[in-house]
Order: sequence, then C-alpha cells, then structure tokens
Amino acid sequence: MDSSQVSSIFWDYIFVGGGLAASVVAHRLYQFDSCLKILLVEAGPNANNRSDIVWVNSTNLIGGDFDWKDHSVKQSHVDGRSIDLPSGKALGGGTVINTGGWLRGDKIDYDIWGSLINDARWSYEGQLPFMRSGPVSIQTAASTGRKFPLREYTLRSWAELGVKPLPELDANWYNRVGVGDLQENRKDGRRQIASVVYPLDGVTVLTDTLVEKVLIENPTKHEGSIAVGIRLATGTEIRGRETIVAAGAMRTPQVLMLSGIGPAAELGKFGIPVLVDNPDVGQNLADHALFFHTWKVKDPKAGWAIGSPNPLFKEPQYGWGQPFDLIVSCDVEKKGLAAAIAEDEGAIPDPATHPLLANERTFYEHVFMYVGAADGSLVTLGTITMLPTARGSVKLASADIKEAPLIDPNFLGTAVDRYAIRDAVKMQVKFAGSDATIIGREILDGEVGAPGFDSVLTTNSTDEYIDARIRGGLGTSEHPMGTAAMGKVVDNNLKVKGVKNLRVVDASVFPVVITGHLQVAVYALAEQAAEIIHAERSKPA
Repeated sequence: MDSSQVSSIFWDYIFVGGGLAASVVAHRLYQFDSCLKILLVEAGPNANNRSDIVWVNSTNLIGGDFDWKDHSVKQSHVDGRSIDLPSGKALGGGTVINTGGWLRGDKIDYDIWGSLINDARWSYEGQLPFMRSGPVSIQTAASTGRKFPLREYTLRSWAELGVKPLPELDANWYNRVGVGDLQENRKDGRRQIASVVYPLDGVTVLTDTLVEKVLIENPTKHEGSIAVGIRLATGTEIRGRETIVAAGAMRTPQVLMLSGIGPAAELGKFGIPVLVDNPDVGQNLADHALFFHTWKVKDPKAGWAIGSPNPLFKEPQYGWGQPFDLIVSCDVEKKGLAAAIAEDEGAIPDPATHPLLANERTFYEHVFMYVGAADGSLVTLGTITMLPTARGSVKLASADIKEAPLIDPNFLGTAVDRYAIRDAVKMQVKFAGSDATIIGREILDGEVGAPGFDSVLTTNSTDEYIDARIRGGLGTSEHPMGTAAMGKVVDNNLKVKGVKNLRVVDASVFPVVITGHLQVAVYALAEQAAEIIHAERSKPA
C-alpha cells in the first residue's frame, strides 16, 4: 500500500517513526484488537532481512545505510568539536545498528522518575515486569560458550581495586555498582531487531517515508487543539483518531516543533504558528558520553587478545557477541564529587540529602575489550558516563523536516561530569598501568597514546593532561533521552500536554537520566504504553 492509498483510510492509530518503541506498541495494540487499523510511517528502509547487519562484525552498522548520520553542534567543553551522533534510520530503529547491550540501569533512577511525577507505574517496581516480559532473547559470554583467557585476571584485578562482583555477576541487579556479566539482546549471536521480534503483521507500514508534521486543528476554543493526523513531506495528508510520535529523542522534538508545539520564540524564528507554547520541548537532552584508550600486551603471542595466535578465537562462537565479557559500574569518590557539585550549584551540598551524594550511584561504566589490533598486540579500555548532570537541547535548523535539527548534548558541560569521567580514566589507568593489579603487573605494557599528544596515560598523568585527552577523544554511546520529558511535555499517560489525541512514546519522555543502556528502558516504556493505550480504548463510553 502506498501513501496515496493510505490517505483514503481513517486510521485508529498513526505512528510517526517505526523504531523500537513504535514496533512494540503497534505489535501489542494489534494483538489486543486485530480489528484496529494501524499505520506506521518510518523514514528509513525495512532492514529486517538484511544479512549485513546481523553479526557483531557486520559492515553496515554505525555510519552505514541505516544511520541518520547526525552531528552535534560544536561542543564548547570538548575543544569545540562537532561529535558524530549515530541513530537508527530503519524499521526497528536503533536495534538495527546498536551494540546490543542489555542493561536496565539502577533502581534509584526509575524511583526518582516515579517520585518526580507522583506515579508508581513509572517507578522501578512499576516498570520491572515490563523489562522482564516480552520475546527478546538475552545472552552472555558464558551462555554462548565464550571463555576469554583474560576473564579471571580481569575479575581479580577489579577486586584488587576494591570493585566487588555483583550477586551472581548479574549486571542487571537493582543496584548495579560492581562487576557483572555483559548481557546482550542476541540469539546465538544474531541481532534482535525490534520489528522482527515484535512482528508487524496486520500493521500497515510505510518505509522510506518522511513525516513533515502532525496535523492539529482547533475546532472550537472550548475543545482546544486536537491532533487529526499527519502530513508527509510529499504533502500527502493522512487522518486518524490518534497519532503517536515515536521518532526518537532527536527527531521527536523536531516533529513537535514543526507541528506548532514548542517554545514560542523558537517557532517564531521560522514562521511556524504557535499552537501550544511549551518551552520544554527540545530541552533536557542528556546522553552518555564515551572515551576509549588502547594498551599494549606484553607478549602478544601468549594468546590473551583476539587476533593473537590463540586457536580459541578461531571458534565460531567468538563472533557471536562483543569482544568482552564483563561490565563494571562504579560510583565516584564523594569528597571530590561534593566539590564539583559546589562548583556547579554555587553552594556546598548536604551529603545526607543531595541525590548524587546520599546514595550509591552508577556514574560510569568500565569496558575492558580483549581486542585492539589485528595481531592481538593491543587491548582497549572504554568508559561511559552513565549519570551526566549537564543538559543540552534539540532546536530547529529550519522549518524543513528534511534538514537535521541542531543537536547540542552539552557534553562535559558541568564540573560534575568532568570530574566523573576524569575519575573513571584514573581508575582505568590504575587497572591497566600499575602494579596494583595483576593485569598491570603481568599482562599489559603501557598505553599507546593518541595522535597529537606527546605523552601517554600513566598513574602520574596530571589532571590537565587527562582532561585534554578526554576532550580530544570523547564521543557518544548513542543514548539520547529527555527532550519531551514526562511531567513537562507529556503527562503520565504519555499524552502531549495541550493537544488531544497525541502521544509520545520513545526515550524523549524520560524525565531523568537512566544509568543503563537505553533499549531496555524503551522496551519497558513501550510495553507499558501499549497497555495504557489499550486500557483507555477499552473503557466504557
């Protein structure tokens, strides 16, 4: 069915975007009621059967055919660099190109969310059943028979630094500070695409089709604004009873603003009539930043790293998952954190009540990858900032949906964020480059360094040098969230404030930072959203 045919039908639900959230909600709504007329419109292609995205070493992922290939505006705290911001542009969204990490985040994140909007459905206990349900398959290195030679040395080294293993090495423990097994949503190594795992049979799907805006009418002043459908970039208008925007944290606010919902001043710049003046649309953007560095193996022939002569790595299952087996989550030293908070907030924080000080929190993750060079002579350490306090924005570049919005994650925009990632790198240097650990004593032989720098990371590196290295190498872990926050842009039932028959269901509604890999939280959000939407439809008239 093409766009001219769908325009002749009055739809029950129209989805703007066909990514993870839309796939789940559309699938569930059709399961609940197969008589529903559901339309899903996706800007990218259908990649469900593409063999070049199935495996970890696939060649068409980030930067490929199914990536929006967005870029940030110049980042003032990262040497003025523009940072690549990959995101999925295909049916299934980010699940087509992501790395597959299946990590919920800490209980406290969701409890703050539920408390903030005074709704237990969005607390940890409220969302946990939806995180555990569904048809997504999960694997670990152990479940796929990957026994990395460095595993026991890695566990011992983290223990030597005081980082304890989580119960049963479960990285999805409710408080995940510690060492756990990496969990990935793969099945025998194969990628789990949302639109495959949640089949869209019975749903009408338009791919390679861009939505320009949501159509909003004001029949009477008493009724207020009502969403009545969408307009495609081709000009075709499609009408329906309810519209659900699920275009992701960077495209959802763009669609809302082009539809007349957003900050009046921002819309006024481009001559867009203001239907709902909401200054919070496009604000509150948060993202997890990422920094890598590589280290030399003392004896590459010993078989520690992938690429070495170790015949173990020739076994097929070693291509079934990421080249590491453990994920390490850490809090930061509280005295230094308090000083950074004081710098940001202009007052000394109360350690008993400040949310960053009163509880153990996951400020960053450590990733120790058993790969770095084709000959097995290098390994890689990465850190991900899981609890950024800086907030950025998504703004319009023009009134043309074909032009990417102006995306500002504001990476390292607070003293807290700069302190946290510096603390993480210092711990990694101690892990890999000191006598404090068996890895540092017996396995590795110093950091490689980075282009443009005369020295390498050591335990004697100054804060200034570490900060410079971080600024020079910082990237994103592709976890944007928060730009249509619940409580500010949408209500507790995901309805856009000020407009009837319009919802948002994607990571843009997260009102707080989730210290996990966001697909888990989005799956849970979408599963619960489907139940909310179905329950409202099922209410007696």
